[in-house]
Amino acid sequence: MSNALTALTDHYDRLRNQTFPVPGVTKSDGKPLVIHFDPPTNAQAQRIRKQAGTTDEAQITLWTVIFLAKDENGKRMFDETAETIQALTENVPGRVLASISNAIMRFSPETKLGN
Repeated sequence: MSNALTALTDHYDRLRNQTFPVPGVTKSDGKPLVIHFDPPTNAQAQRIRKQAGTTDEAQITLWTVIFLAKDENGKRMFDETAETIQALTENVPGRVLASISNAIMRFSPETKLGN
C-alpha cells in the first residue's frame, strides 16, 4: 500500500465513531437520542443513491439515516422494513430526519479531523 493510501485510510479510521445528539429528541428515559455514525464512504453514498432510486432529497435523507445511523454498540438503528420506512416517512418530522442525515453527511469540523 502506498504512503498516500495508508495516510488516507488511517485518517478515515480516526474519524470513525462520531456522535450526534438529535436536538429536542429524548428517549423514554428522558436522555437525549444520540446517533452514532462513521463518515460515509464513497461506496456507501453510491448505495444510498441507488436505494433512493432518484435524486429526490427526501429519499436520499431517508436512506442515509436507515443505512448509516448506529447505536452506541455500532449496530444499525433502523432496519429496511416497510414498517420502519413508513414510520420514518410519515411519523417523524422531515426537519428531524434531515438534521440526522446532514450530521452524518457533513464535513467534519477541524477539531474532529483526527490528525
